[in-house]
Amino acid sequence: MSKVKKRVRPTKEQWHELNRLLDDVVKIGHVNERNCRCTKCTKLNSYSESIGLLDKQEIDDGRWDRRRLETKHRHEKDAIDIIQLAYQGCNRKEIANKIKRSKDYVSKLAVEFDIEIQRK
Repeated sequence: MSKVKKRVRPTKEQWHELNRLLDDVVKIGHVNERNCRCTKCTKLNSYSESIGLLDKQEIDDGRWDRRRLETKHRHEKDAIDIIQLAYQGCNRKEIANKIKRSKDYVSKLAVEFDIEIQRK
């Protein structure tokens, strides 16, 4: 059995320092950049590693990109079904029941893929 690492809880002072470093990163606008090499981002990464919040492992294992791609493919498949049912004359509620999704989801995809759905 592999040994489970115990979660480290930083002290109040360490949290304050971490928040200060995080504020510096947000001020320069590096909010969604994971692998930035600027001084402020590297300070934040090294400090969070030193207090035990960030592991030495790779931060992104590709799981979110894969999930985003799966969602995109699911939306495309559902949009094809919505188009076929819309051309048959179904309204949003009937389409939602037939593809087993919510009416709001059907409306969202209709706007996203510019699908004309009849109103009854």
